Amino acid sequence: MDNISPSQSPRSPNSSEIKQLASWLQKQGYDANDAALTARAAYVAVYDNYVTCCPGYCGKLISVVWDGSPDCFDVFTWCEGKMLREDRDDNDSEVQ
Repeated sequence: MDNISPSQSPRSPNSSEIKQLASWLQKQGYDANDAALTARAAYVAVYDNYVTCCPGYCGKLISVVWDGSPDCFDVFTWCEGKMLREDRDDNDSEVQ
């Protein structure tokens, strides 16, 4: 894809980001071991410099497709150093 700038290219998550996903899963009711396994099994793309049109969001964004199905996905952003799950209009596609 020649029209994509390097800043639009995702990278793989680092260990800290996987731990943050596992921590979020624990808050959703997963035990620590299952949360860690689920976070490592997910398909994760990290965009360090995601920018929306004005007004909007500028910063790190993580797109997660959970290993259950392509319709099991979440998007996370950061606010004041904390990872936050973004809301969707259709909440039928959440990790169960």
